[in-house]
Amino acid sequence: MKWRTGRAALAATLLCSTLLLPGTALAADPPPGSWLTLLKVQLKEGYNCTYGEMLYWRNIPLGADLGTEGRVRCLDRREYAFTRPREHERFSIRLCQPTVC
Repeated sequence: MKWRTGRAALAATLLCSTLLLPGTALAADPPPGSWLTLLKVQLKEGYNCTYGEMLYWRNIPLGADLGTEGRVRCLDRREYAFTRPREHERFSIRLCQPTVC
């Protein structure tokens, strides 16, 4: 019985360590004053989406640059995937359909 308990604890530890890799945030807002403000403005102006919550986001190294991608949910429950290849650029935003995203 001890073997099964130890194995389950090891599996849980490995799962947690793979989810919390550097540059990855799950279900967490980015730091205040960051690119989130730009994303909120683009969602409101282009898609009539009032920001509700960040479902996930992560930074992706692209050569010398650092890109960003993730998914947000509007207050009306629509979800959008977003990407940005470099800082100081606009986001590419697309609506997530139930079977596509």
